Amino acid sequence: MTDLSEIEAIIRGVAIGGFAASGLVLVATPRPSLTRWLGAAFFLGVIAHVVTAWGPELKRFDPVWAASVIGAGLFWMFALDLLEDRPRPPLWRFAAPAAAFLFWLAAQVAPKAWCETIWGGYVAMQMMMVTHILVVAWRGWRGDLVAQRRRLRPILAVSACVYVLEVAARDMGWLNTLPPASVDVAQAALLAVLALGTTLVLLRAEPQLVAQSETPAGLASRKPLDLTPADRLILARLDKAMDETEVWRGEDLSIGSLSALVGAPEHRLRKLINGALGHRNFADYVNGRRIEAAKVALADPELALKSVSTIAYELGFGSLGPFNRAFRAAVGVTPTAWRQQATPAIAHLRLVETGQTPSKADKRA
Repeated sequence: MTDLSEIEAIIRGVAIGGFAASGLVLVATPRPSLTRWLGAAFFLGVIAHVVTAWGPELKRFDPVWAASVIGAGLFWMFALDLLEDRPRPPLWRFAAPAAAFLFWLAAQVAPKAWCETIWGGYVAMQMMMVTHILVVAWRGWRGDLVAQRRRLRPILAVSACVYVLEVAARDMGWLNTLPPASVDVAQAALLAVLALGTTLVLLRAEPQLVAQSETPAGLASRKPLDLTPADRLILARLDKAMDETEVWRGEDLSIGSLSALVGAPEHRLRKLINGALGHRNFADYVNGRRIEAAKVALADPELALKSVSTIAYELGFGSLGPFNRAFRAAVGVTPTAWRQQATPAIAHLRLVETGQTPSKADKRA
């Protein structure tokens, strides 16, 4: 009769092989991006978790254990990077793996009586990160134009919950009342399923998942989408709606309302905006028009007395905050700074008349 420990060893070997393959898929490219390196680092952390969950009790200051703990923060960064289409993650996000490392370090130097509280804090941090991933995955689902990634969002959310719960159950000893051998085999099997599923997803959809948003200049290198006459008609209607009618000025514009306007199925319009126009996110596609119009309006001397917030509302933004964030992400400066650069004399006169300093106006924007 086969020993459960042998079965566990085989299953954990499968899990390690699957996660290693996933990491290799991400970095096996002539031009690996930061997203790919984050993913590869996360999979190394998962492999460390598979190893540390197997065998005798962990020793203090074990570097493999540290890599396992840091993996939770790396997963959060990697998942957000996949879902949000940022050129690079904000530096503050590196605080997540750093905080995870500090929890691990505290558990190494603190008295044993404190360890349960420390690991409880670590699990709470994991739960908050998973909740954030769930919110981001759900909030961006409707506007995601990449079909593979849109289907991945619910899978990613479920996988995040399963992985964190598995790690928490292991670290907090929630399953200590069950037979240890069966628990270890069950945990190993769960990790193996996640490993194989992740590898299959990345092998099938990896280029679409981790590619950054392409600029118009980069569209020439794309494989051209095979357009039918019906597709060309949809694109012509779309151009008219966006260029002539300027439907993007509507605050409530959605992919659903736009598809109804141009007379196209929503799934087909998604594919055309992504495949023919090169956009990966509907909000970015619409906001691109709004930001270009905002740049023109902010640089117009005749509109120098019009407030930034009024311009934002006229261009379809529901509030000033989203406009400021979108403008700064696209242009690199705040709307007020852009106006000051474009019309320095008028901007200075306006600030003097209103009794503001440039620094105060910039904070307000």
